[in-house]
Amino acid sequence: MTTARAYLLLHAAAAALCGLLSFAPLAALAQQPPARLLEQFTHTSWGALDSAPVDILSIAQTSDGWLWLAAGTGLYRFDGKRYERVDSVEGHALLSSNVRTLYAPPEGGLWVGYRIGGGISYFNRNQARHFAAGQGLPSGAITSIARGPDGVLWVAARDGLARLDGEHFVAVGADYGLPARRARQVLFDRSGRQWVAMQGGIFSRSDSRAPFAPAWPHGDLSGMALAPDGNVWASDLGSYYRLQPEAPTGDSGARPALQGSNMYFDRDGNQWIFRAGGLERRNAGGSEAQRQDLGGSLPQSFFQDREGNVWIGTSAGLNRFRHNRLLTLPLQMVFNHPAIAPVTGGGVWAGDRIGALRVLGPEGERRSVLSGHISALYRDPDGMLWAGNDEEVWSVEGGRVERYPLPPEAQSYEVQAMSRASDGGLWVSVVRAGLYLLKDGQWRRQPALPLSTPGMGDQFPTALETGSDGALWTGYIRNYIVRLAGGKVDIYTAEQGLDLGHVLTLHRSGTQLWAGGERGVAWFDGQRFATLHGLRGEIFRGVSGITHSKQGDLWLFGTEGLSRISAAQVARAMSTPGYEVEYERFDAHDGLLGAASQLRPMPSLVMADDGLLWMATANRINWINPAHIARNPVPPAVLVQDIAVGEQRYSPLPGLTLPKSTSNLRIDYTALSLSIPERVRFRYRLDGVDSDWQDPGARRQAFYTNLDPGQYRFRVMAANEDGVWNPQEAQLAFSIPPTFVETAWFKLVCAMALAALLGAAYRLRLRHVTRQLRTRLEDRADERERIARTLHDTFLQSVQGLMLRVQTLLKRLPPDGDAYQLVEKILNQADQVLAEGRNQVRGLRSVPHLDDLPHMFGELGQHLREEHAADFALIVTGQQATLTEAAREHLYHIGREALLNAFRHSGACRIELELGYAADHFTLVVRDDGRGIDEKVLAAGELPGHWGLIGMRERAMKIDAALDLWCRPGMGTVAQVSAPGSAVYERKPGTLRRWLMREAA
Repeated sequence: MTTARAYLLLHAAAAALCGLLSFAPLAALAQQPPARLLEQFTHTSWGALDSAPVDILSIAQTSDGWLWLAAGTGLYRFDGKRYERVDSVEGHALLSSNVRTLYAPPEGGLWVGYRIGGGISYFNRNQARHFAAGQGLPSGAITSIARGPDGVLWVAARDGLARLDGEHFVAVGADYGLPARRARQVLFDRSGRQWVAMQGGIFSRSDSRAPFAPAWPHGDLSGMALAPDGNVWASDLGSYYRLQPEAPTGDSGARPALQGSNMYFDRDGNQWIFRAGGLERRNAGGSEAQRQDLGGSLPQSFFQDREGNVWIGTSAGLNRFRHNRLLTLPLQMVFNHPAIAPVTGGGVWAGDRIGALRVLGPEGERRSVLSGHISALYRDPDGMLWAGNDEEVWSVEGGRVERYPLPPEAQSYEVQAMSRASDGGLWVSVVRAGLYLLKDGQWRRQPALPLSTPGMGDQFPTALETGSDGALWTGYIRNYIVRLAGGKVDIYTAEQGLDLGHVLTLHRSGTQLWAGGERGVAWFDGQRFATLHGLRGEIFRGVSGITHSKQGDLWLFGTEGLSRISAAQVARAMSTPGYEVEYERFDAHDGLLGAASQLRPMPSLVMADDGLLWMATANRINWINPAHIARNPVPPAVLVQDIAVGEQRYSPLPGLTLPKSTSNLRIDYTALSLSIPERVRFRYRLDGVDSDWQDPGARRQAFYTNLDPGQYRFRVMAANEDGVWNPQEAQLAFSIPPTFVETAWFKLVCAMALAALLGAAYRLRLRHVTRQLRTRLEDRADERERIARTLHDTFLQSVQGLMLRVQTLLKRLPPDGDAYQLVEKILNQADQVLAEGRNQVRGLRSVPHLDDLPHMFGELGQHLREEHAADFALIVTGQQATLTEAAREHLYHIGREALLNAFRHSGACRIELELGYAADHFTLVVRDDGRGIDEKVLAAGELPGHWGLIGMRERAMKIDAALDLWCRPGMGTVAQVSAPGSAVYERKPGTLRRWLMREAA
């Protein structure tokens, strides 16, 4: 026999034994442990290993939210995350570190009573008042501080009782019928009666002016407590009695009503009783005690904070009891992987591997139906319950049970999932055996699917769901979902957007299909699966239970807890690809023990007909009412604790100035929310650095680097676990003074020095450029003079010699011959060439005055008009502006060449030159009404052997100008030069530049 088979037989035997035991409920109940406090509360304890104080004698919470602890080792305060030993309060030192009693009045502040040497202190609003023993205040340890209905403060001490009268304490002793020593506690009941526990007995009075009288029962009682019904309780060493102002008629002796050393009542009227090593709690009006072990430590103090948490101080540390939001059933049993399904009308069916099938409600077990181990439960649309295990599937309807043994090949394998077939049968998935259809009492095994994945011989669906159209949806391991309808098989995997890993559950809401798996949650959009994303990268791991509440919210149960996503967020996610939904998480902080099943039974989450939400873990069943979730309405007080610069810490005082050169710092802040401090969220900003609020999550520190000197203001806000933000932000203003090199004066001096350096460099550069320009101009003038000398001494002299020889020849010719006339014409032309050559020499030796283009072109046009029979007109448009030297030179030579060509070669009757001064450009236009330019020359842009047009284009390019030539048939030629104003206009230099150029000029 294999080990696996032996284990299965042993498991079946154990299940059968448990089934037999289920018919003896009274015996079973007698062996179950009593109900524990943890069904309703989450218990958290801190001890010395958690750096918490021990031997806690008194607990109080001040109006600002701090929880204060009086311990044998000193005074501490607690923000829910960190304990801080306090030797001074608001800058005022304690009289002693050995504190005994605390009292926090509603108006604010903290009263501290000391143990050794006595005395009391009051700290409030940065002020401190100290009262020493012997000045009206009895000596010895302060054991109780209380306030009466009239506002008078009462103090019980070792050596008596006292009240605060104005600024002084007044002893209250024998004159009022009290013993002189050993006052233990002061209490006022609802009627205003004052009760005082003294050594030897309890005393009371109804009128503050009357003396005290002994109360009944007599004896050495203490530990008084006021019950919600108005009764006052007191105890001796181990028993509690109801107090009465006077002994009853026919006093036959008092009898204890309860056992315990200390009694307290919370605001809901529930009773808490201390016992050695633990405590008991009784619900208001109930008699059954819920016990909780405290690890053998001695409980010594009790307190309920403003958020409803109960705090117990013990000899070993501090304990907190917080109300659970996920409630555990008050059952005296422990489940073994329970399966759940909704009951018609409300409640759930529950069955596990070793117990019986039961009907459960919020109040506990309603009834037991039958015995037997269960691996899967399913309620079909008709309300019939189906259950399955490794032997059979059975249906439960009313009091009738019908059983259907599994096929032989499926025996010993557990039922994984079930779903109603559209034709009335039942789909059943059996581990390793595969998918079956149970119809009319007959089993039909479905063929294996063509899933092309190695090792998929055990193709059994992990989840089943019947769609709104009757199709069957099946989920598999290794990221497969299959749709079966009318013999057609549709397989969905990664190519269709599925990214769940092992599929754990399927859920249909109306026509919408949802799927959960080990790697997240997805929905089917009709063609593909789309993944659900949560804020801050949340993927909702290990979801094996999905449902929708009546409010339309989506609930997911997975390995990280129970998650709620509002209907609005779900709708936005389905309409916006990649949207990250906001979600609310319920986990161990809310009372969840364990996690959702990752194999079976599934689903692990169901919605009951009455709207309650039920979830099952390995050994617990929890429930929550989605319509009435307990919320914490108290916004957390937030404060800045200190600033750390390196290893140095600075208190957040007004006018805080940090050391010079501070660039990196850490700001510590906290929020005083004691229920679930792990879920407190913060947002902060540093004015002058952060442009918007920063979201650090639950982190309680802010880090800043590379800060400049200046004034800063840090602001921080906090929200509790339910997202209730405190609108009152905490602020801290601080400054970082500049070093000398960071001051404005130093920066101004540096700027001035840099400006001076740049100015000097500019002037040096200007000198260098000026020298280069002067040298270039001198070289150009020398070259012009050399060319002029060469023309005069060689070319012109040679022409002059030729003309003399031609004149000699002319004298030898007959005056009336044709040769004579021809030579005479040649001489006349030579004179013209010689005159033109002299003019060119004069032009090379003297640069024309180019300051006024209109004047220059006017003189040139008048001179050409005298030599040629053509009219000339000069036109100037716009407001004349000063041109740069280079622009004037190039524009003059371009216009001169155009005029010379027009007068000499065009045969025109009228020639015009137009100068246009526009704001952003300059134009020069020469137009005539002559014969025009040959088309070939115009197309080529030059006349072979001539350089006039080429020179004009070269000069235009030097000033970024465009030269255009065109001929109009029968209307002459137009030459136009258009130059940008930035290239030709001379800009007036600024004052600084004129000063810098002064020397260079």
